[in-house]
Amino acid sequence: MQSNAIFELEGLEEKILVMENQLKNKIILITGTNSGIGKSIVKLLEKEKCIIIATSRKQNKKNKKNIFYYNLDVTNESQWRELIHNIKTTFGRLDVLVNNAGIRESGDLQNTSLELWKNIINTNLTSIFLGCKYALPLLKKGKNASIVNLTSISGIRGIKNMIAYSASKGGIVTFTASLALDLAKYGIRVNAVAPGAVDTKMVWSLKKEINSEKKFNDRIKETHPIGRIAKTQEIANAVIFLASEKSSFITGITIPVDGGRSIR
Repeated sequence: MQSNAIFELEGLEEKILVMENQLKNKIILITGTNSGIGKSIVKLLEKEKCIIIATSRKQNKKNKKNIFYYNLDVTNESQWRELIHNIKTTFGRLDVLVNNAGIRESGDLQNTSLELWKNIINTNLTSIFLGCKYALPLLKKGKNASIVNLTSISGIRGIKNMIAYSASKGGIVTFTASLALDLAKYGIRVNAVAPGAVDTKMVWSLKKEINSEKKFNDRIKETHPIGRIAKTQEIANAVIFLASEKSSFITGITIPVDGGRSIR
């Protein structure tokens, strides 16, 4: 005769299995997937039984069984319209939108041109407005739909010599909170992830600017209590958590995944 403890364990195993399959059959759109965090998100989702729509400005990959690749300039409104139309025609709905595409450029107030300002704001912030705006009709048709935006800890705390970048990322934080209030009536959750330094081309460009391995490492250790930069997969894990129903009672927040930088 089995004990109650064994029955409880069997029940736990079933619950874990259900949790692991919460993205099963989901239609998931991710921007900026050619490298970095976006690439890691796609790689992790490949293991799930979901449909992945992976976009980037220059896309030359062949579709796989559950991954469909599209070219998308996230600042181009007509391209967003065309992509959403294709998704509607092919799949009829969208369950998750991950706004990951973005750029990093340095500059203080004095040496940031209006052209640079507009480019950063358009790429990092306006693109998310466009994505959410045009994806909304399909998200309304999704089941327990959610939006995850990629911001930065720089958008919460600010950073020296990054005036336009910090402003664009800070806008994502308040955009996320406001949109969560607007979309709650549709059952659509909206959240954001704010990484600290991550092992991507963005951080490599910072390292190049500093032009000193020692100064770069010292800066990372000084600003990140954990003492290192993040792996892209560590950020991707947080994104997938917010996209899934494991976070079903979370909306409107920005989660720092920053090695403790925000508490420094």
